[in-house]
Amino acid sequence: MKSKFRALVRELDAAALEELRRSVAQEMEGRRQREAIKMEDIHPLMSAEEKRRAMEEIARALRGGGDA
Repeated sequence: MKSKFRALVRELDAAALEELRRSVAQEMEGRRQREAIKMEDIHPLMSAEEKRRAMEEIARALRGGGDA
């Protein structure tokens, strides 16, 4: 994966590389702004959407990919 990404980045011109940088920065900021789920928020009466969000946040934390 790293070699494919490096090849892609090498092929970008300055404007496209700057757009990629802005997109990554925007995504990271969005992730920081999401309110983290706390243990006390997890309960048997959660909606399907709440369960999905909790599952995704737990998976991201286990992968080491977030501020959760």
